[in-house]
Amino acid sequence: MAQNPPRLCPRCGIPAEPYQRFCSECGTTLNVASNQPTAMASGEQSVLPSQGAQFATQPEPGGGVPGNTATAPTQMVGAPGQTPGSYPSSAASASGAQFYAQTTDANPIPPPPPPDSLVGPMYQSTYQAHTKTPSSPAQATPAPGAYTVPDYARAPRRSRTGVIVSLVLLLLLVLGGVTAYALFFNKSNNKQGGTNPQNTGTSSVNTSTVTATGNSTSTPGSTSTTPANGATSEQVNLAFSYAGLNLTITSVQYATSFSDDSSLSTGGVRVAFNENNAATSNPNFLYSDVARLILPDQTSVAPANELHGISPASQTTQPNWLDFAVTAPPADLSQLTLQMGTAQENQLRIALKPGADLTKYTPKTVTPGTAFQYAGLNWTLVSATESLSVPVKQATTGNVYITVALKVFNPTGSAYSAFASQYARLQAGGTSNAPTSETNFPVTVDSQATISGTMIFLAPQGSTSFTLVMLGSSNPPVKQVTVPFTIQ
Repeated sequence: MAQNPPRLCPRCGIPAEPYQRFCSECGTTLNVASNQPTAMASGEQSVLPSQGAQFATQPEPGGGVPGNTATAPTQMVGAPGQTPGSYPSSAASASGAQFYAQTTDANPIPPPPPPDSLVGPMYQSTYQAHTKTPSSPAQATPAPGAYTVPDYARAPRRSRTGVIVSLVLLLLLVLGGVTAYALFFNKSNNKQGGTNPQNTGTSSVNTSTVTATGNSTSTPGSTSTTPANGATSEQVNLAFSYAGLNLTITSVQYATSFSDDSSLSTGGVRVAFNENNAATSNPNFLYSDVARLILPDQTSVAPANELHGISPASQTTQPNWLDFAVTAPPADLSQLTLQMGTAQENQLRIALKPGADLTKYTPKTVTPGTAFQYAGLNWTLVSATESLSVPVKQATTGNVYITVALKVFNPTGSAYSAFASQYARLQAGGTSNAPTSETNFPVTVDSQATISGTMIFLAPQGSTSFTLVMLGSSNPPVKQVTVPFTIQ
């Protein structure tokens, strides 16, 4: 015998116990006759189950009156000719959903246990605790017979906010670590040696050797470094003389610009040096006239600017620099050359690299100590020096200076007076030259007096054999004397 399906709450669809008057979930009054079959109205045709017919229930008179505790037996109405209370044969194989007026879930909730079952109260309390009444339009009341998955059984929605925040924090942590490492690395480098500061103004001259850091090429006695501003600097210590000045090149630097020189718009090379004038006068030359920077392709570049454009005054020591406009950074600063001297002078070409050979520009001195008599006086050739310059003067093209130091004693009873240009000559390489204007030999030698002085002559460069000629005269009668000497 077929059993009646469980009654469902018409509002929330919760199964109800037999003879239950109110829904245990929402409190809706249950229609005790809602599951009773109803009779087909007269004149209506039945629909076979295969055509989608649904069985309907109809309460008997008085069955839906509130408060009526009696429930009339239900009567199934089928096709014409069927006996009331019987089911069509096709209904036995039809889905259980055909007995309800609403659609059911593919996995319907099993009916509750009998009231006298021990699990009945547990089922009721558990089911009611985890089933909630819809509170929003999106959670509409399910159709009778349909089961809505409770919230506790649904997979929780995972928020991506935490993931995004975690990624941002991780990125900040990595960036902070990289920044801290970079700052610590730079600070360590500065403590270990630092970079060579750009030479500016009077502070540009520094004869001390700076320790290179980073990408630098070091050579004995010098340092080449590339500071952060892109400038390339090389420390050198090259000493030489020009026009009687003692010059020492301290550094060579290339930069796109210098803070104390606005004349360079496309970069340039700065040659920094110290200058000392120990003479009693100023040679009075302009660096723009005598200085040139020779590039590797032998291009000559005049100074664009100078810290001090004119030679230093007498008894002056000061720093100086010359800036040369160079548009392209030199591949190697050591390939540059500083030329000193005009076209009419014996020029110096100083290779701007540490340890450059400057011996050919170094004065050479010999000390013959040769004694001779001339004009009744006792003479001694103390020394002879070959150089390219003398105080405040640079030798002319193809010539060198020969400075002869003499000591004279007058044993006679009268003074001797004469200009050196009147009685002294220097022979070398087929030439004979009188003393230059730079000669400061005393004119008068008093009786019983001893004096010392120098005579300065020009001689062809490359000569090694020289002869000092003391000219003879007829009035008063003086015999000519020659004193040879050699400078290798």
